Amino acid sequence: MGGTFPLLRAPRLLVGLLIALCVGALICALIAIIWQAADLFGNPKTSSIDIFHLLRMSAIQAGLSVLLAFVTGSIVAIALTRLTFFGKPFVLAFLSAGLVLPTLVVAFGLLAIWGRAGLINDIGQSVGLGKLPFTIFGLQGILAAHTILNGSFAARIFYDRLQALPSASLKLGQSLGLSEWQRFTILDWPALKSAMPGLGATIFLMCFTSFSVVLLLGGGPANATFEVAIFEAVKLDFDLHRAALLAAAQLAFCLFIIIPTAGLKSNSVLIGASQNHLWAATGKVKWIIGALLFVLMLTYASPLLIILYEGFDPAIFKLISSQKFLNALATSCIIATASATIALTCAMLLAFARAELIYQNTSPTSTNLLRTFISAPVFAYLATPSIVLALGFFLLARFAGLDTSKVGIYVVVIANALLALPLANATLGPPVEKIANKHFRLVKSLNINGWRRFRFIELPLIRKECAYVFALGFSYSFGDLGVIALFGTDDFSTLPWMMYRALGAYRSNDAAMLAAILLFIAVFSFYIFPKILGGRDNAHLQ
Repeated sequence: MGGTFPLLRAPRLLVGLLIALCVGALICALIAIIWQAADLFGNPKTSSIDIFHLLRMSAIQAGLSVLLAFVTGSIVAIALTRLTFFGKPFVLAFLSAGLVLPTLVVAFGLLAIWGRAGLINDIGQSVGLGKLPFTIFGLQGILAAHTILNGSFAARIFYDRLQALPSASLKLGQSLGLSEWQRFTILDWPALKSAMPGLGATIFLMCFTSFSVVLLLGGGPANATFEVAIFEAVKLDFDLHRAALLAAAQLAFCLFIIIPTAGLKSNSVLIGASQNHLWAATGKVKWIIGALLFVLMLTYASPLLIILYEGFDPAIFKLISSQKFLNALATSCIIATASATIALTCAMLLAFARAELIYQNTSPTSTNLLRTFISAPVFAYLATPSIVLALGFFLLARFAGLDTSKVGIYVVVIANALLALPLANATLGPPVEKIANKHFRLVKSLNINGWRRFRFIELPLIRKECAYVFALGFSYSFGDLGVIALFGTDDFSTLPWMMYRALGAYRSNDAAMLAAILLFIAVFSFYIFPKILGGRDNAHLQ
């Protein structure tokens, strides 16, 4: 029905192309400013920066984190597919929420358990065993936090893959009397292995660009990563050249990982076949995997449980009535709401633009070219991690002569929206394209376009996904520390920044209460927004 240029008359496609162009131009401008500020070949101060040490430590902790996430995630996923028990839906919901748990809260929870004044040391001293012979600070603490955050994420992805196994294959394997090991090697392992390349690349980059966890649990320069080094260069030394050089080096390495993995199939925690046939484990295997599941879920949940236990102190009423808290709460809510709205809007428009290619029945060459162009900007998070994106905006504001304290709220809103866009796009893209594939002939024959198509066909079918995307964007922005870290001041503060400052001032009680509040709001938003925005369950996409 035409090549590329006739398609440009389609309004949805034009809007999608325009958004992709604007986002891409903004990211390129920020990267260009960082590279210019780095002055890679002309400044003698570069010799004082040990980039190879930062690269080595970032890569080691990220690689080990991927391995631990795969091991723990696969064990949990296999156990869930072989067991049935009360509360299983709650466990699955908890694993899905692992994507947006505030990393600062998880790190603080580990400190509350394993820190010098943590629960384990308190118990050891009370029974006369003394303090632990090791510390949570260092590589072990970083790996523990990353395993909790990404192990639950990997478990949900692996569970979806195992649930997608055909029931006929499971019934055949069960009738043939396959052992547990044979079942794993013949059925489970191929399904798990197919998810590992894309999932591994995603987890590696998330850990490589980790900020809050390394900042809180790194334990010093020996375990520093690029993100923490950039923060220290700006906030502690105000050495913008060193910060820009570190950001440029991190960008180069991230692109080195992204480019070869860009063609890998993405994974969604929302999309998975429902497995009706349960091939339950029996005998010793049932008790072994049940025990492993209990231990791992307790490991995942313990930092959050200890935060709830320590956080809800009677002094919390004094904290939440203080003006500083109310200002930080209002700022966090405004930023999170605005960021979530922008991320949802952009994701919808980009998804509709890609679906328009199906409605227009384009040639394969034109479709692939335009899809690539429209989809490219949604990888903003992978190409430009939070602290790097914040530094780009920081340098841009200074270059334009703007007061960074006054433009901070606008920068944080835009940056958090860009960082939430990849997850929003991965959630909305598949169902919108599925609608187009299923109904495009009917839509074309009835000439239903524009607002009427959106209102009567698309919105009822994707309303729940939109509500989830809004909750995801809200929770992600509400708990983010990476962007606010370069713009936070006494007058401009969010709850994560307020919690970090409380930790820096050794006000652990205030930090515990703020962590509990952050955790409660993040989880509650995942419950309340789908209820409010999701609508009635009167539309199904089959």
